[in-house]
Amino acid sequence: MTSSGSATGNPRNKVGLKPGHSLMDWIRLGNSGKDLTGVGGVFLNISKSELERHNKKDDAWLCIRGKVYNVTHYMDFHPGGEEELMRGVGKDATQLFNQVHAWVNYESILQKCVIGRLEPCLLENTFTTPNSTISTPNTLKLPTTTNHIVPTSNPKPIQMDWFQQIGFLTLVFYTKCSSPLKIHVSLKNETNLCVVLNNVVKNINLEGGISWPSPITTDILGKVQVKLNKRKPGLWQTYGKLEPTEPLTLPEYFPVIVTNVVAINHNTKQIDFIYKNNVFNYIPMGHHILVKAVINGEEVLRPYTPVTGIISTVPPSSVRLLVKSYDSGTVSKWLCSLHKGESFEISCAQGSFNPTVLSSKTNLILLAAGTGITPMISIIIWALNSTKLKVNLLFFNKTEKDIIWHEQMDRLMSDNFRFNVEHILSDAGPEWIGKKGRINLTLLQSLLPESCKDIPNTHFVLICGPILFTQMTERYLKDDLHYTKDNYYCFLGS
Repeated sequence: MTSSGSATGNPRNKVGLKPGHSLMDWIRLGNSGKDLTGVGGVFLNISKSELERHNKKDDAWLCIRGKVYNVTHYMDFHPGGEEELMRGVGKDATQLFNQVHAWVNYESILQKCVIGRLEPCLLENTFTTPNSTISTPNTLKLPTTTNHIVPTSNPKPIQMDWFQQIGFLTLVFYTKCSSPLKIHVSLKNETNLCVVLNNVVKNINLEGGISWPSPITTDILGKVQVKLNKRKPGLWQTYGKLEPTEPLTLPEYFPVIVTNVVAINHNTKQIDFIYKNNVFNYIPMGHHILVKAVINGEEVLRPYTPVTGIISTVPPSSVRLLVKSYDSGTVSKWLCSLHKGESFEISCAQGSFNPTVLSSKTNLILLAAGTGITPMISIIIWALNSTKLKVNLLFFNKTEKDIIWHEQMDRLMSDNFRFNVEHILSDAGPEWIGKKGRINLTLLQSLLPESCKDIPNTHFVLICGPILFTQMTERYLKDDLHYTKDNYYCFLGS
């Protein structure tokens, strides 16, 4: 099993594919002109009973999120094997798909297999947001939002401490949790604070009034600090008192308001926003959020990984996105059209990356393509400020004008001897003097030692970019350099 995820993702089981059945071979087959639909390319309305009749290996239809696909020809190309794919054949496989690998860009992979749409009155579960990450770059329909009930009990009580100065008070929580924390803080009124740490709820009646926002910091050992700015300067006798907790319902999506928009290059914008209603959800490093919006009367969502600033810092309690506008990107174009004061909604953090995997490493290699840089930025800043890791970033882009934060990265490299960045262009102009090309085995061999069971490997590789880039790099690492999940992690999607 490989270490894979979206700016989070799901590990998954794979089987050995026959020669000539790679993803590239499947793409070639789709572009060959062969009718993979089996219905002559006519878009049909399909009943549930009709779908159920096509339930054999040589006649295999399935439905995902309302669309019906003929996966007969895809059977031998499926990385999970025939048996796994057959689990969803002849039925609405949406729920199964979400449970197993919701991050997969299935609409791109199966675009030549679309038969039609399952009749709307028979849709069982058009879309269910899975607990794991969703990293498909396509626009997805949303279900009616359901609320998440946070339990109030936990077998491991969290120790709490506090300290103050005249102008502020800081609450400190010792969770002793090395995995990324789910942290929610909300201010019901100026003296009533709610803090949720994973499944532990703390309702605090403060001694005095505080003003919003309340910056949150955490470390790799699970210490959480919530800084509260006092409305009236002065020393308090105590922080206040803990109130009895009751079951708490948190919405899946929270409204936010845009506070700043800055153009980064010809097609990428930096968008800052804050939560409305005195709320803040902590987003762990390398995790992503789902952006939800209503576009042309339809609710849509798209995953994005928040970033930190390379040179400048993100304002307290703000969230920052880097969004590249694509001609075919419904959500990306909409986000890049927003102005200060406009609103949308975001989910809590999602993902599985845990920085503790780097604790025994000395060298961190980051392979990013395009907007695959987004989960890498916060990791770079963290590694330089909080570890002794040597960080080497290889940033792949099409042209020089596509490079995001080019000058800032070069400046960061000049200020930090442990950080190196190299830009590689696939369509470089004549004036470009740097490296040219795409990801390849020779390049990886020049950067990385081959992994050996008898010699500890102190290198760790993080990968993020388009799906073909990620899968090709993963294949080189696993098959040619013999890397295992202990030494690399893929963010599937950016």
